[in-house]
Amino acid sequence: MNIFTEKKFTSILIILLVILNIGTITLLLLGRPEFPPAHPGDERPRDENRMIAGLLKMELDFSEEQIRDYFELRSTHSEQVSQLNREIRRLKKEMFDEVLADVSEPEISDSLLTLSQSKQNQVERLTFKHFLELKKICSPEQQTKLRRIFHRLFIPKPGSPG
Repeated sequence: MNIFTEKKFTSILIILLVILNIGTITLLLLGRPEFPPAHPGDERPRDENRMIAGLLKMELDFSEEQIRDYFELRSTHSEQVSQLNREIRRLKKEMFDEVLADVSEPEISDSLLTLSQSKQNQVERLTFKHFLELKKICSPEQQTKLRRIFHRLFIPKPGSPG
């Protein structure tokens, strides 16, 4: 390669790196792009619904009616949590906008943080309520199986972090 070709290649590479850096900084400042709600209702792919239904039948011996009830519960829970998560993201963006402002007032960031924590608390309460509703659609035998599944998923094993 001669010196002109090397210089041209280096210039193009530098321009590409600058464009990538600008894109990365823009994404960091503007936050994550808004994605559609986390699978409300029947918008989930049918294969995924079939897989979940199969797991419910296999693990908990759910009937068709229980599976329908579960999907209704899940849809409602998903919509509510998605809305709260959007609000939390908006509050965090406002909080960091305040931090990055020329003259920032810590009281505003503190109040936004408190609101964000309150929304997160609501998410946790909704999730707890969702599991209580799930328990209600289970028979006593299914509740025992559900308890074992929860223990497998949520109780840390000895020596594991958490």
